[in-house]
Amino acid sequence: MAKQDFNNRIRELNRWKATNELTEVTFDMGHEAALTWDLPPSYVCVVRAIKQDGTVQERAYRQAIAAKRYMKNLLLKDEDYVVMTCNAIMDTQHDIP
Repeated sequence: MAKQDFNNRIRELNRWKATNELTEVTFDMGHEAALTWDLPPSYVCVVRAIKQDGTVQERAYRQAIAAKRYMKNLLLKDEDYVVMTCNAIMDTQHDIP
């Protein structure tokens, strides 16, 4: 099965050089961007993980159980994520107490 690439800028974002200046990226900014996004019907969600080292990793899932397993592992490692489905966006920094 061929891996499908989604139209995003994750590779570009991961190439940015770190500085001491913080650039705030809010949930609202992501939500606005998501309004234009289209998840193919064969996928249940996309999980965008924010790793401890500052990198961002994005994975698309066709099966909910695999996505849940990945998100659980992220929480156990104390890493944040944003999960996007065809009709909702949720992130661990604002939606999970």
